[in-house]
Amino acid sequence: MNKVIVTGGAGFIGSNLVRRLIADGVDEVLIIDDFSTGKEENLDDSPKINLVKSKLEDINNLNSMFEGYDFCFHLAAGVGVQYIMENLSDSLLTNIQGTHIVFEACKKNNIPVLITSTSEIYGTSQEESWDEETKSLIGPTTKLRWSYAVSKMIDEFLALSEFEVGNLNPIIVRLFNTIGPNQVSDYGMVVPKFVESALKDEDIIIHGDGNQSRSFTWVGDVINYFIKLSELKNYGEIYNIGQTEEISIKDLAQLVIDTANSNSEVKFKSHKDVFGDKFEDPTRRTPNIDKIIKATGIKPSYDIKTMIKEIVEFKRQD
Repeated sequence: MNKVIVTGGAGFIGSNLVRRLIADGVDEVLIIDDFSTGKEENLDDSPKINLVKSKLEDINNLNSMFEGYDFCFHLAAGVGVQYIMENLSDSLLTNIQGTHIVFEACKKNNIPVLITSTSEIYGTSQEESWDEETKSLIGPTTKLRWSYAVSKMIDEFLALSEFEVGNLNPIIVRLFNTIGPNQVSDYGMVVPKFVESALKDEDIIIHGDGNQSRSFTWVGDVINYFIKLSELKNYGEIYNIGQTEEISIKDLAQLVIDTANSNSEVKFKSHKDVFGDKFEDPTRRTPNIDKIIKATGIKPSYDIKTMIKEIVEFKRQD
């Protein structure tokens, strides 16, 4: 890859990807980001970066803008439960309309595209671990939290339907909770929020009873998977990207307190008090990652204790 497009390239994962691409020697990276959640300070001052500050759906000449590029990483999306619940319409437009526009530009210029989907599409499935064929169990439309999951499902259907008729070469990755340095707590991201509170000896607020569990993945591992998948060219495939180690949110809070040597106390607040009646939270979320390990030969490198230690140290120096 010599010239690469990264939509959402100023965000947490996107900026880490851009940094890696430049380190790997690409000639140019076109970044399109509206800075709804991304930050310009996430980006290095590099002559290889061509930055366009705009919503995808506001760009009239995307087809011509994509001319001459070799690959597209389509990461632009609303992120974080809090941001999505507060910006439902904008998130839906970005996820559906924005993705459609990107696909059209990629089709016009014959550019392969890696699109980031989400573990949210599995909904409230109670299967032990979720592989790429696990059936989704989405809540009712009155629970607006699920709008994000459905919008990402539509993105996947768009990508796969275009692939089936030979119009597009997509790779779909379903991301589980990703963490690492530079991630901010602004939009309800649980790990940076907990770490920031712990370092200030402030109360750590858990939404719900804390028994809900998640698995967390190091951002560097996510980027390694992205790069490898772009090289393999396994178009039309879907891959979970995550970590199989599971931890309850209550235990996560205690791990952060212990790692930071903090005097924080854990307090609980109901989801209803935070988000109202239109929210529903899965009790667990753990991927089966056999498929991506087999395809790439890459295994997750950090366990949760190591990840939290790294983030605490980074935040202390920030």
